[in-house]
Amino acid sequence: MGNNRIANYLNGPSPSPRPSPSQGGGGSGSGEVRFDPAELRRLGGQIETELTEIFKQARYKLNAEPRNVQPDSYTMFAISAALMYTQLIEFADQDLIQKSQHAIDIHDRMETTAATYAKAEDSSTLREGN
Repeated sequence: MGNNRIANYLNGPSPSPRPSPSQGGGGSGSGEVRFDPAELRRLGGQIETELTEIFKQARYKLNAEPRNVQPDSYTMFAISAALMYTQLIEFADQDLIQKSQHAIDIHDRMETTAATYAKAEDSSTLREGN
């Protein structure tokens, strides 16, 4: 898969996630999975920031030199190649825009998940006097 920042975020967060305070710092072997809502929010923000920056740079490079090639640069015998080239550049640009929106959506979903998890934890906590 390669060694890149996105793969590291998705496959091996660094630093390793710390156990939440409610876990008591150790694995009890119960199989229970707990998440730290603040860590989910942080990770979502990092994913959005990293991916949108990568896609922004890719769009910048795509829209610089490749856009300078115009269909009239081709001869009349290669008009289909000229049309295909411009459509391909436009498709790639729109694809990068869509991928950036997807990264923002991932962040939003992680925010929602963190809020839901925090509310569920708070609601299920036993309190004295209730």
